[in-house]
Amino acid sequence: MAWNDEKKVETKRTGPGKIVEVRGSGKSAGAEPGKDRDLAGGMEMLELDFLLSVVEHTKGDDKNDVTMRKLVFNELLRREQLDTIDSSAMKVYTIDESNLYGKDIQCEAMKKMTERTLRKGKDSS
Repeated sequence: MAWNDEKKVETKRTGPGKIVEVRGSGKSAGAEPGKDRDLAGGMEMLELDFLLSVVEHTKGDDKNDVTMRKLVFNELLRREQLDTIDSSAMKVYTIDESNLYGKDIQCEAMKKMTERTLRKGKDSS
């Protein structure tokens, strides 16, 4: 198979149990010579506003939507920014009536709600 006018490369079929390297040098077939692909960038490239729009839209139980919410919740946890999530959304993750998010997310949401309750109690004293 030839890509971008490169020479045709012949490949051998491998037998069962053999390991074949999928990514060699980290360069794509169509990349400019001398330029590496950015394989380090991930969810940290996404802005907080976008992440909040995903995690706070808790209506619906579509498998892909739930997966996205879980990924974003865990990203906000990694960034230590759970305090930016709206309390009404955080309540959904804490209660998790439909068992969509798992015990880890439910536990982290409950911790954050507890912190907010304690802070609110101190402020009113």
